[in-house]
Amino acid sequence: MTKNCLNTMRYFLHIILLLLITNSSFGQHVERRSKESAEQFVSKYMPEHSKLAFDILETMWNGKPVIIAFFEQGYKLSMEEDPGQQTYHQVIGEIFFKNAGYDYTRFLIDTIKSEGGDPKIENVFFANADKGKNKELIVLVSWPQLHADVSGTLYGAFVFDDYKIEGKKKLRYLENISQKLSGGCDCEYKDGKKTKAKLRNEADIRAELRRLGYK
Repeated sequence: MTKNCLNTMRYFLHIILLLLITNSSFGQHVERRSKESAEQFVSKYMPEHSKLAFDILETMWNGKPVIIAFFEQGYKLSMEEDPGQQTYHQVIGEIFFKNAGYDYTRFLIDTIKSEGGDPKIENVFFANADKGKNKELIVLVSWPQLHADVSGTLYGAFVFDDYKIEGKKKLRYLENISQKLSGGCDCEYKDGKKTKAKLRNEADIRAELRRLGYK
């Protein structure tokens, strides 16, 4: 077996082990100490080799207290996919639903990957984005684009439903409405073409939701 094959096997074994360890902790109850700040509480559950990617939010979601945190984490592809072993970055979102006392249930929101550039959380807010009466969680993300043929900023929206979270480990991603709210690219192309993103901030997203008939 060649050295490259061994390196590739070790890489995938590491990723599988990391996923098993990470996924097993979601959906479980975790305890927040008395007088422990949201930052201190969340820091105990930061993914390996990560740092905060956005301000920690301690707020209410559909009448339930929650803490929301996003972490930036570097990662590498396999040797076969990227012999140069460039470091890419992803953002991992976590949410903690408060139960009685100091008890919380920890959930994965999602993992947002690189898309031409590293993801940046622009805003996090709640709005009605489906036929139900409860509000959905909306995460607005941007990715810088700097390539030989295009430069600019790509915008995307990720919408999540909290419906029936019992027994789950991850929030439910609403793909259809997420695609409708993803704003496109503020980009300039090598051939002189320019495109403008339609949805770049919270106000744009809320206006589009109203246009689509959501209140």
